[in-house]
Amino acid sequence: MSVPEKIYAFLAIFFEIGLVAFILAQPQYRHLSFLLPASFAGLVVNTILLFLIFRDIWLRPFPNPRAKFIWGGVILFIWPAAILYLLLHGCRKR
Repeated sequence: MSVPEKIYAFLAIFFEIGLVAFILAQPQYRHLSFLLPASFAGLVVNTILLFLIFRDIWLRPFPNPRAKFIWGGVILFIWPAAILYLLLHGCRKR
């Protein structure tokens, strides 16, 4: 991943964690007029993040050719694995 992609990835993760923490800490914002735009913003941010991660998986050479499919499947079905992927592989050069 390039430096701007890494910065975006970590800012997107902080945005998602911050959004959930804010909604849990501030009960007065748990109504549809606030949740709908905030959730849509989170959806857009997360979709771009997943695109960047899957692009990095596809372009990165792995020693095992099946590792691309394993990482892709794990990230697709268990989203927090994207954080693990970023720490193990995403922050390294291709």
